[in-house]
Amino acid sequence: MRSVPTEPNDSDSVPETTRVPHGGDGPSPSLAVVEAIADLAGVDPGDLHEDGAVLYEHVDPDALVSGGSGDDIDVSLTVAGYDVRVGPESAVARRSRN
Repeated sequence: MRSVPTEPNDSDSVPETTRVPHGGDGPSPSLAVVEAIADLAGVDPGDLHEDGAVLYEHVDPDALVSGGSGDDIDVSLTVAGYDVRVGPESAVARRSRN
């Protein structure tokens, strides 16, 4: 996983927000979302379904793919207690405050 905590984290706390870059040599936008949520959940991305986080139940993963170099992705959604925003360069997941 290539996640980047975006909030300070001391050794006793759990990060509340994680950013995973996508595109180029990185994962696709949909895989970046999965990696970001898995990082916050503290599980392997393949095990997210056990926590009720199944991306395709919330959004069509193909909708997160930019159609061309001039297109920008900007999608926000909530998945299994995580607020996610997918921008043109990264996916950011945050524990939902609801």
